[in-house]
Amino acid sequence: MKEKILLYFLLISFSCFSQTGKLTGKLILKDPENYKKVLENTYIILKTSIKTDSIKVDSDLRFAFEDVKAEEKIKIFISPRTYPINICYTLALKENEIENIEIPYTSTCPYSKDRNNVCPICSKNDKVLPIVYGFTAGISYKDKDGNPTDKNGKIISKEENEKVKYISGGCIVSDCQPTWFCQRDKLNF
Repeated sequence: MKEKILLYFLLISFSCFSQTGKLTGKLILKDPENYKKVLENTYIILKTSIKTDSIKVDSDLRFAFEDVKAEEKIKIFISPRTYPINICYTLALKENEIENIEIPYTSTCPYSKDRNNVCPICSKNDKVLPIVYGFTAGISYKDKDGNPTDKNGKIISKEENEKVKYISGGCIVSDCQPTWFCQRDKLNF
């Protein structure tokens, strides 16, 4: 019985003197026309090595986590995900620290799904290249004398052969990614 009482007091003393902090934050909405949808559906997820917690944002798109264990790596996620990529924030709190963060948030993909290759900045398409995703490999053709040719065997100039025909977007394909790149404005759209 003495052991149980001692164990009980030890557990209470550890919980009373544990080092914790507080994490507060706010979503900075980049697509305010979706405010109502974000308010109804968005949760902030806090993950540590020992627990996972979530909280719904309030009417000001704010959130707060109390009694977050100090000196431990904390990861913050947003559900539904943020676009164009799913962002994860990593931080650690000090004892009794109150950390306030602002998180830029877009609830919809900023890239249009239409196949229009006109740049939204310069309104031209002469310097617009397609972005190709997945494994890409360039194929070059040459005739028997070593001259560059197109795929039909027609000799082309060295400049035409070295001209960039597409931009590689990488191997990872997601549901939100740009399809065009404007060389003039250095813009993915």
